[in-house]
Amino acid sequence: MDPETPTAARPDARAEDVTVTVCPAGPLLLRGPVTLLDGEGRRLDPGRRTVALCRCGRSAEAPFCDGSHKRRTRRPAVDGPAAPA
Repeated sequence: MDPETPTAARPDARAEDVTVTVCPAGPLLLRGPVTLLDGEGRRLDPGRRTVALCRCGRSAEAPFCDGSHKRRTRRPAVDGPAAPA
């Protein structure tokens, strides 16, 4: 079925679908009614309906994205081989 078809016209759809958007060099955005659980099965409350999940591993708010992926810094090579010219 066409994803643009309204939910009411799609017999396979729930009242509200969940979508996951992969942001290039950024988080996964979850939109819709999702339930997030931690590793022990406890419910996590993100406090909003659109949730950004960290993919870079730098977030201080893990598993939620805090924008840390935007602050990438290049580290100079130390005692490594010189890059070819």
